[in-house]
Order: sequence, then structure tokens, then C-alpha cells
Amino acid sequence: MPANKDAETPSRNLMQRVAPEISILMAAHGLRAEIAAAVASIFVHAEGAAVEVIIASDDGTDYRECLPPDPRLVFAAIGPIASGAPAARNRALALARGHFITMLDADDAYEGEAHGLAEALALARARGAAVIPTIIRTPDGAELRRVPPAGTQSLGLRAWREVFASLHVLRPRAKAAPFHPFRLIDDVWSDLRALAEAGGRAPVCSALAYRYQLRPGQLTETRAASFDADYAEALAMLRDDPEAFGAATAEVARILWRWRAMNRWAERATKGNTRQLGHYHRHVAAYMAGRSSA
Repeated sequence: MPANKDAETPSRNLMQRVAPEISILMAAHGLRAEIAAAVASIFVHAEGAAVEVIIASDDGTDYRECLPPDPRLVFAAIGPIASGAPAARNRALALARGHFITMLDADDAYEGEAHGLAEALALARARGAAVIPTIIRTPDGAELRRVPPAGTQSLGLRAWREVFASLHVLRPRAKAAPFHPFRLIDDVWSDLRALAEAGGRAPVCSALAYRYQLRPGQLTETRAASFDADYAEALAMLRDDPEAFGAATAEVARILWRWRAMNRWAERATKGNTRQLGHYHRHVAAYMAGRSSA
């Protein structure tokens, strides 16, 4: 047994010495059945890019046994249980060695071309950041929303007002601040900061998309009221610190105010009615369709 281990060491160490270009932060809580597909989707779309996937457990579980051995996988030490996604992402961020970082939740996945991450990396190197678009899919795989719309080549802060969904920015590790402990919008806050630091606009990757998979029991479905509390906290932070996002602070405040209004509108629309899975995104899709036909 020791002889086999020694024989594997040179090639394993050689692979580990390749410095990752992209670090993908993955928080996981109660997702033992889903995480393998999420990780596999990263590697399938990593042709031409050196990546590492940093998995931070938030449920006291070691996810190693759920995944095949791969030197590109990094496991954060098991931390507190139910500390929240921001805390788990910060544990992953502390271990990131890539020049650029982004995040993928353990119940979501990438889709697109095999070189998708390499394209995003090239755009981020050239422009300081790159936007990975989002496709919201129903449990049967149907596309509910695609943001920004297909064919969008770049996205600025002003257009971000109309997105009404999390986007994911590939951004420099050196500039990445810790995730703020919001309940649900820590990723939104982080990506808005990344876009502001990139000058308020970034190219949109056409070869890669973040698949946000709707499923029963998601926090975004069961804690919808938490969004309003998060938006209120974020807007108060911007009022207290008008330079929080530099010259982009006022525009960031407008985005968050508008998203809060949309969230409240969606909640009012479902009051007294049976809440359909993905009710918020269904509401936004209907609103955007109405605007397009007006």
C-alpha cells in the first residue's frame, strides 16, 4: 500500500503545483446529493483554464466522500454548523489561490461551452472583470428567465437595475473583500462591488452561464421576507457611508432600492394565494414580458 502511495505522489504533486487561475467558491449545506453535479459542471467547462474548487461545508459534513478524488478540489476545514452562506464563502475565500474568483452554489451548475471558464478568464483579464450570465431553470429544466438577455455583450450598473436576479462576476482575488453577513444578498452586494471596481461596466461571457436551479426548500423560497430586511440594511449602510462604492454609490443605491420594490411587489402579488415555486422570478418574467410588449 505505501508503495502505491509513493508511486502516485509525483504526478499528484505536479498537478497541485500548477497555480490556479480561477478559484471557485462553493458553500454547501445539506447538499450531498447535489454537489457532485455542481463540481462536475465546473470541470466540464474548464477547458483551457486552471481552476480550483474550494468547498466550504456549513453542515458539519465532510463532502470528500461525495466526490471523486481530484487535485483541483480544496476542502475548507469543517466549521460551525449553519453559520450561513456568507460565513462559508469567507472560509472558502481565505483559501483561494487563483488570480480571479467567482462562486457557484452546490445545488447549481454551469452550462455552455467547454471553454466557457477560459473565455470568462480572458475577458476578466482584459477588462478587470467579467459577468457570467444567469439562467433560472424550473425543476423540469425549462428556462424561466435568462439575464441579461442572450446577445448582451456588456453590462453596466444602470442596466443592472433591470436584472432582478443574482449575477456572478469573475473578479480579481486581490480586490475581493469578505462577504458581508447578509441573510440572502451577500452575493449581490459582492458582485455590485466588483462591477463598481471594474469601472461600472464589464463584458458578458457568451460561452458560459450560471444555471440557477429552482428546487423546493431553497432559502430564497422559504425566507422571502429576509430579502426586504437585507435590502433595508444595505440601503442604510449606503446612507451611512456615501463613499462605500466610490463614485458608484448612488447608482448602487438606486439598484437596491428598485430590487427591493420589485421584491415587495412580488410578495404582495402572492399574498392570500398559493405560492408557486419560483414565484418571484415568475413575477419578474411576467413584468418584463409586459414591458417588452408595451
